Amino acid sequence: MGEKTSVRGGGDRVPIAAGQISGRTRATRLALAVLVLGLLATGAPASAASSVHRVTLAMRGFVLQPATLYLKAGERVELVIQNRGAVEYEWSAGRGLIDIPYEKGFRTDLLAVLKPQVSGQGYDLEQLMTTNLDTEEGVEGETVNRVSQEVDVEPGGQVVLDFTVPQDAKGMWRMGCFLPGQYESGMYGAILIE
Repeated sequence: MGEKTSVRGGGDRVPIAAGQISGRTRATRLALAVLVLGLLATGAPASAASSVHRVTLAMRGFVLQPATLYLKAGERVELVIQNRGAVEYEWSAGRGLIDIPYEKGFRTDLLAVLKPQVSGQGYDLEQLMTTNLDTEEGVEGETVNRVSQEVDVEPGGQVVLDFTVPQDAKGMWRMGCFLPGQYESGMYGAILIE
C-alpha cells in the first residue's frame, strides 16, 4: 500500500506517520463520544431524586409565601407547607370559592384531585363536609361547614404533600386560610398549573 499523505496550505503533499493518524482518530472519536454523552445526558430523564419539584409554602401573619405556586402537569411535586407563625393556620386549595358566614372552602377541592401522600408533624388533615364544633372556633360559637379538605398546621409544624400533578389539573387554583379574618385579611394566593 502507498504512503498516507496530507495536503498542506500550498498544495504540497507531506507524508504522515501512522502514529499521527491513529492519535488524531482517537482524539476525534473521544470528542465525538463526549458530545454524544452530553446530548444523551440533557435529553435523558433525570434520576428519581432530582425529578421531584420541591416547593415550600410558608404561612405567617396574614400571608402565604410565596403567594403564587407554579406547577406543571405530569411532574412529581413535594409541597411542604410550614407554619412559621405563632397561631394555628389552615390551608386549602380549589376552584369555585365559597366564603359565606356558615360555609367555607371550594366547590372543586384540589386535594381531592391531587390525592397526595401526606406526612409531617404538627398537622391535621380535615376531610370534606366537616364542621368545627370540636375546635376553639366551635367553642366560641362559630360553626362553619367545610366543603373542601384542609390541612390545619400548628405553630412550628409542617405538612408534606407528595403527588404527581394530573393532566386534568391544568389551570388556575386558589388557596387560602379560612380561619376567621384570615382570608379577608389577605391570607390567600394562587396555584398555576401548566
